[in-house]
Amino acid sequence: MSFLDASSFTFDGVSSDTYNLLLCFIDSEADLAANGLSRTIQKGEPNAVRLTANHYGTSYESNITFSFCIIKKNGECFSKAESIAVNNWLTASNIPKPLYFNDTDIPSVHYYAVCTNIEDTDINGHIAKSLTFETNAPFGFMYPVEKSFRIEGSETFPIENLSDTMDGIYYPCVKISSGSDEDITLENIEDQKSITLNLKDVTADEDGMKNIILHCQTMRITDSAGSLLPLYTLGWKQGCQSDTSEYIYWFRLLRGTNHIKVTGNCTISFMCEFPRKVGCL
Repeated sequence: MSFLDASSFTFDGVSSDTYNLLLCFIDSEADLAANGLSRTIQKGEPNAVRLTANHYGTSYESNITFSFCIIKKNGECFSKAESIAVNNWLTASNIPKPLYFNDTDIPSVHYYAVCTNIEDTDINGHIAKSLTFETNAPFGFMYPVEKSFRIEGSETFPIENLSDTMDGIYYPCVKISSGSDEDITLENIEDQKSITLNLKDVTADEDGMKNIILHCQTMRITDSAGSLLPLYTLGWKQGCQSDTSEYIYWFRLLRGTNHIKVTGNCTISFMCEFPRKVGCL
């Protein structure tokens, strides 16, 4: 299991092996209490005429927290310079960064965390640093995957939603690259909804290709340079087979297998980092 059996970890792109460190538990057991699986029922209070409480769903009580120790592999004390270097690495970021426990478990799962506490301690002659990482979610994430398709005319293909979100819905990032100004329609057949985009006002790169990325979860669109694109510049059009009302539809994947129909000459990529309810293992 990644957290309990791993001998090293990677945080913010840097491995603990870089500092010759060993992940361990000294004279203590791993704290598995803050595993992200505790939930609270949202409900109304019963009264004289309503004997059964109304339920309004659930909410997670807390995100996952990891606590463990690190020591030098040779068992020696940290020098002042070594201690400063390790502390700088672990506290360099104020926002969550990727945290990987280096193991061989399948599927590989990582987290986004901030190191919130570092304590230097001497336990039974072992000079150690006791660490606490707090994540930004009650679940981990699978390794990011990207599926790309070259579309000529119209193509339909399946994409599997492997996420463990509460409602089973996942919002991916979608990258579209096209060398023409024609409309591109993206439809999820299972969701019975679609959007149509036009890239004629998007600046082409040196190869004459126009590139945009739909960040569906955060509801924004950027070009290849990361600049935000207003929806109206893309001639944002949308369709819904079951509802003709006007609304903004951001492409999403429903639970299970989704059949995606893309119309228009382009290369389209779906970038997914599925959440998994793994506790803190």
